[in-house]
Amino acid sequence: MNKFNFILTWFLIFMSAPSLALTDNQLRQQKIVSLVHTFIDHKIKSGPNEKIEITVKALDRRKKIKQCPLELVLSLPGKTRLSRNTTVEVKCPQQWKIYVPARIRRMQPVVIAVNNMSAGTLLTTSNLTLAYKDTLTLRGSTLNRLDLIVGSKTKRHVQQNQAIIANNICLVCNGDPVTIYARSGNLTIKSVGKALKDGSIGQIIAIKNNSSGRRIEAQVVAVGVVEIKL
Repeated sequence: MNKFNFILTWFLIFMSAPSLALTDNQLRQQKIVSLVHTFIDHKIKSGPNEKIEITVKALDRRKKIKQCPLELVLSLPGKTRLSRNTTVEVKCPQQWKIYVPARIRRMQPVVIAVNNMSAGTLLTTSNLTLAYKDTLTLRGSTLNRLDLIVGSKTKRHVQQNQAIIANNICLVCNGDPVTIYARSGNLTIKSVGKALKDGSIGQIIAIKNNSSGRRIEAQVVAVGVVEIKL
C-alpha cells in the first residue's frame, strides 16, 4: 500500500466512526431523561421489601431541544397518576414542552427454582433461591422465605426461574409421617400420625393418628408438622 492509499484509508475510517463527543442537544436530552427518572422516583412509594425499577424512554436524537433559560418544570399531565406505563410532562415555561414516556415495575422478592424440577422433587437450599420478580407477572400465592418450604416437595413440574407457588408444593404430602401438636392454652400434646392428603402452609387436611387410629382434621403449620386446637 502506497503512502496516499494508507492516508486515504485512515481518513475514511476516521470519517465513518461515530463521534464520541456528545452534542449540546444530546446533553440536554440526557438531562431531561435524568430529571424524569428523579421526578418519578421521588413521587412513587414502595411497599415493604419492594424494589422499584424505573425505565425512562430515551428521546429521539433527531428531536431538537432548545436551551431553556429557566428551570424545567415536571408534572403529570392532566389528572393522570403514576402507573406502570406513565408519561411525564417536561416544560420550559412559556417556550416549549415535551412528553416523556416511562415504565415503572414493582419488584418483590420471591422463592424461585434454580433448575427444572419434576413432580416429587425435594426442595432444598441448593435448588431454591430468592429473586426479585415483577409483581404483575406473579400468579398465585408466592413465597418469600426459603426456610418455610425447605424439606417440602413439588406436586407438579416447575420450570427454572419460575416462582414457587404454595399450591404447587406440599409441606405435608399424602402418606408422609407427620408430627401432630394438639394445643389448648398452655397445654401442648405431641403425637405422630400419617397424612391422608397433600397439604400446604395453612391448609386443613385429614390426618390419621397412629396411637388412636382416629382420623382427625389438622392445620399444616410447617414441613411435616400439623396442629389442632383443643
